Amino acid sequence: MYGNKIYYKCFLLDVMQEKQNQAAFRGITYLGIFLSALSIFGDTRDDLEKEGVWTTTSLIRYSLENSVQAKMSRLDLENSEYDWEKENGKYNFVGTLTANTQKTNNLPLPQYTLQGREITSNTISAGLSKVFNTGTTAGLTVSDNRYETDAGKRPEQQGTIAQQFAQPSLHFANLGFTLKQELLKNIFGYQQRRSLEISRRSSAVRKLDAMNTLSRSVVQSLLAFWNLSLADENLKTAELLVKSVRNVKDITTSKVRMGVAEDYESGQWNALLISAENQHRQAKLEKDRVRRDLLVSLGKDPETKVNFSLVLDDSLPSLGAEDSETEEAFHHRYDFKSIALQKQNAGTALEISKNGLLPSLYVSGTYNSREYDRNFPQSFDGIGAGRFTQNSAEIKMDYPLGNDTARAEYKNSLTQSRKMDLLLEQTKEQVKTDVRQGLQKINTTHEILEESKKNLFQAEKFYSGILPRYRYGRATSVNVKNALDLVAQARYGLMQAKVNYNSALVQYELSKGTLFRKYGMDAEEVLNQNTGDQK
Repeated sequence: MYGNKIYYKCFLLDVMQEKQNQAAFRGITYLGIFLSALSIFGDTRDDLEKEGVWTTTSLIRYSLENSVQAKMSRLDLENSEYDWEKENGKYNFVGTLTANTQKTNNLPLPQYTLQGREITSNTISAGLSKVFNTGTTAGLTVSDNRYETDAGKRPEQQGTIAQQFAQPSLHFANLGFTLKQELLKNIFGYQQRRSLEISRRSSAVRKLDAMNTLSRSVVQSLLAFWNLSLADENLKTAELLVKSVRNVKDITTSKVRMGVAEDYESGQWNALLISAENQHRQAKLEKDRVRRDLLVSLGKDPETKVNFSLVLDDSLPSLGAEDSETEEAFHHRYDFKSIALQKQNAGTALEISKNGLLPSLYVSGTYNSREYDRNFPQSFDGIGAGRFTQNSAEIKMDYPLGNDTARAEYKNSLTQSRKMDLLLEQTKEQVKTDVRQGLQKINTTHEILEESKKNLFQAEKFYSGILPRYRYGRATSVNVKNALDLVAQARYGLMQAKVNYNSALVQYELSKGTLFRKYGMDAEEVLNQNTGDQK
């Protein structure tokens, strides 16, 4: 016994030494049947193969780093900001750069005399725009246009009044600013700010859901480790049963030769030995299957050899009152917090859809300051003075007649909000039930564990006492067989009770959302922990 832990050690049944002044009989004493070693052909290729004591905490850390399902959950955690980043990306600055060239050859008609028959227009522009979460759109544009026409320059226009309209190639510079504001439906960003709130909560929901999946995958890995220890115990029990049956068979054969037992009794134990050997083969096959399944879930080669000692909790922890434990579960449990955030999002979506019943009203204005020169960039000199301007203003309202789409969105949002109310209440009751059942399961499985220890002790005592009496003819082979069955069942039952108890402990912490904190880790540590080999 070490503190609150028990190291389960398995010792083979020893045959009692023959007494010097008695007939040549041997008995067997069944000594402490506690499993500790989970060993499968030691090797040195992997951490699983390093000898050492593995506690629940070390198993959790190993599962976090190696479990395939845990790695997938960690990837989901890394991508949990998707909704927020996608929505917030709408408010980034947008830069534009445009180059345009145009050449026009007009028809030889009188209306093109002053405009020109051949016109060249080359424009380059750069802009920067941004949408704000206040529903405001702002944009800045800078452009230069090189304009050239052959008006007044054609040979047939020389010496005519049209020659007076000839002009050199000119660069026209422009500096423009545009401002647009949405009112009514999205008054000063009413909908946009709520969309940001939804995306922020949605990212938190993704993280909570990933943490919930991660913690559950870790618990599944723990159960897989413990199931392997259970399979190992079953195999060792089968080995001991074979040895014990063979020993009793030899005793029975000796008694038949001495004439104190019937020949058919020897045949009975031959049949029991064959049955025990078959059970041993089946137990070995089952252990290999459980081992391979565990290794596959950890992303390891199914034939990897492992060798380490497993430690299981045995003591009853200090547990608070049901009410305080339930409040702690409400504060920490991932799925409950996720549902609560989703309910808030449903309420916000309902506000947005209700506001969507209003018409859209836009107010926009544009200011352009223009200058010109024969050369670039001299064309921008003095553009700030605003001598030549072009301004515009616009008011625009959109409202679909009937607005069936907006009403459908509102109805859908209302339905989703009501469904989330129901789901939150259901989850709240589920949390209460899980805590209550978890407390009961811990107490019950601990009681079973303590009784299993007593049961094993009594079974060993009975077997140790019945075997010598069988040698002396004071007991029947049926008594010995029953004693053997009792020891085998009690041995396996004790290990099963220990696995069930430890399972109850971790599943209870899982039901409260405190699994990592209970075993010395916090959420930030889990988030920042290395994910191990990603290959």
